[in-house]
Amino acid sequence: MPKNSKGKDVAEVISSKCSGCQICIAECAFDAIIMEDGVALIDPEKCTGCTLCVSSCPSDAIIFSRPVRKRSSRASAEANGTWRGIAVFLEYKSGKVADVSWELTGKAREMADKMGTEVIGFILGGDDAACSDAIAMGCDSVYRMQSAHFESYTAGYFGEALAELTRQIKPEILLIGATHRGSEISGLCATKLETGLTADCTELDITDDRLLVMTRPTFGGNIMATILCREKRPQMSTVRPGVMKKRDRDGSRKGTVKTIYYSVVPPEYPRILQTIPSVSETADISSFKSLIVLGKGVNSSLHYGMLEELAHLLGGTLACSRPLVEAGLFPYERQVGQTGRTVSPRLYVGIGVSGAVQHMAGIQGSEKIIAINSDRNSPMVSMADYSIIGDYAEIVPLLIERIKARGAEAVLKGER
Repeated sequence: MPKNSKGKDVAEVISSKCSGCQICIAECAFDAIIMEDGVALIDPEKCTGCTLCVSSCPSDAIIFSRPVRKRSSRASAEANGTWRGIAVFLEYKSGKVADVSWELTGKAREMADKMGTEVIGFILGGDDAACSDAIAMGCDSVYRMQSAHFESYTAGYFGEALAELTRQIKPEILLIGATHRGSEISGLCATKLETGLTADCTELDITDDRLLVMTRPTFGGNIMATILCREKRPQMSTVRPGVMKKRDRDGSRKGTVKTIYYSVVPPEYPRILQTIPSVSETADISSFKSLIVLGKGVNSSLHYGMLEELAHLLGGTLACSRPLVEAGLFPYERQVGQTGRTVSPRLYVGIGVSGAVQHMAGIQGSEKIIAINSDRNSPMVSMADYSIIGDYAEIVPLLIERIKARGAEAVLKGER
């Protein structure tokens, strides 16, 4: 067993077994593990012997001389006991369910069919129409928790209520949209349930032994971490809006709706007298069917009027990549990418966008991608369905002319 310079035993990687999954990197709190030629490598001077990497390795490729703590009987019973089904928190706000909730319902339906289990909708408050929509969008059953105190949102009360609903129904997986409200509630709920939570996921999958595979960017978006919750239940994840695809509504689906009354009286929170929509809510770029996204190649605001006209013709709006936000040319709410908004428009037009990894991951749900770029070797040009190489200041006026002649809908449908 290897030792560090102080004579302490440290963990060791069996290179022939390492699959390069990088789960150990995400688990290590001391930055002691790096990847080298696709194999994990442990720095003996940074390793503390905590054995988290040993416990997390799915390939049993990391060893340590000290015995690793085994699962407690409580945890094993919890992971293999009566927790069944995939629950989706249906975020009900201002009389409607958030789109990300329907996106997650579609993904839950896909995984539930693979697992041979049901999809359960959790809704706090809500009306009959929302419950009917949940069945039509893929839920097998809906549990609507009612309380006189749901009319005014407070994170603490909503988090407590969701935790109580989860305790009663016992889903093995709980998915929540990574909205402002969802991010607040999920952390509170996970704490009450004493389970793990993987936030801001961009991909979900399920293993043959019913483990939720949660993938999210980490280290500033430079690597993608894959995280598993092996022992505790439910397995909880928040997912960014726009990442998953919504299923088509099927009004013929049948399901059950059950109402549970939550009688707990909340403590004295400050009262909310009025809610004023924020800028990000009134200008939500993820809600537009077309996006004209400007990159650092558009380094002047002189042509913004022309670009806004193009966006207007296509029924969309202007957005940008990170460099333009850092330069103070656009607000953060307009930023596309892993560190901004994840989007999935029908049409994405990147103008002067180089195609950084973080940006590309944030647009992978787009139906059609067009790149306008002077650099034919940029990653964006390689990824795009169609590329136009040249000066955008000359190309965009020609596009505007053609769109006016052909009509925006014809362009969106791909007609020549």
